[in-house]
Amino acid sequence: MSLTKRGRLIVVLGVFLALLGTPVLAANLYLRSIGVWGSSEPGDVVQVVVPEGVGVSEIGAILEEEGVIKSEFGFRIATFLGEGAENIQAGEYQMPRGLTAGDALDWLLGNSPEGEQFVNVTFREGLWLEDFAAVLDRDTHLSGEEFLELATSGEARSKYQPRKIETLEGLLFPATYQVVEKDTERTILERLVAEFEKQADGLNFGPAKQLNLTRYDVVIVASMIEAETFLDSERPKVAQVIYNRLRQGIALGIDATVIYALGEHKQSLTRSDLEIDSPYNTRRFPGLPPTPIGAPSLASLKAALNPASGDLLYYVLADCEGNHAFSSTYEQFLEDKANYQGLEC
Repeated sequence: MSLTKRGRLIVVLGVFLALLGTPVLAANLYLRSIGVWGSSEPGDVVQVVVPEGVGVSEIGAILEEEGVIKSEFGFRIATFLGEGAENIQAGEYQMPRGLTAGDALDWLLGNSPEGEQFVNVTFREGLWLEDFAAVLDRDTHLSGEEFLELATSGEARSKYQPRKIETLEGLLFPATYQVVEKDTERTILERLVAEFEKQADGLNFGPAKQLNLTRYDVVIVASMIEAETFLDSERPKVAQVIYNRLRQGIALGIDATVIYALGEHKQSLTRSDLEIDSPYNTRRFPGLPPTPIGAPSLASLKAALNPASGDLLYYVLADCEGNHAFSSTYEQFLEDKANYQGLEC
């Protein structure tokens, strides 16, 4: 059984308190003194060489000697609290001095050694897992098929993923990543998951309880927001519509979920498409779909946690640029819909 990051932190504190008899305040001060806690103060850039085959202790000693971190021991604690130390690549790096142990670990995991060949791979917001796989197939040496199999098998997991859910849909963070020859389908997947967790960990999920949602529910809502609008100003309003409909027991009626159920990126839907018998069809079935329907951006995650206030229940395209008209009555919705259908886009 593996420990969570919080669990590992408790273990570290327990070691200090139980074995050393150190008061909590003193333990806190000590962890700060070795760079486990606190903030980085980046300074001069120095060259750091990570030899092939060395472990975290040797890497920590090199970082301490170069002034990148305060303590090799602190770096070892950081690798215990964090994850991915085994993915640090050997080679030469240009690193700033004055980093905390955790920031130094993140820096090494997020950067490639100098001189190593890499390709920049961009995963756009809203992509499905199969789209991530297609990008890897197109732009890298990696197998999209193996990546997709791993991402849906339940073997690789995220801490935001419920036990009964095997797919990582919605739990990979869309951004640009460097892919090197040493990368495998697993290392890339783990990097995408780790980046999502890093971004999500910086959010306040307190409002989720007030909305009667789990953290995973929030990701599901965010994925629908991402699919419905690309305008930051509209995201909180879309969230408001979703939550108002959930509270009133009204089917969400989000076409993007139907498209996801169909498994193809269709630009328009037929009547038979809208009748598809799938738990993802939010026109037929009330409530949230069982999983996210794509990779939400940070903006959509924030909107899902901070919906606009009001009684909005409907929205429809308002112009040819992608803006929406929002309304609280069905009559106004029909009028807005008619206005859009009268446009020549």
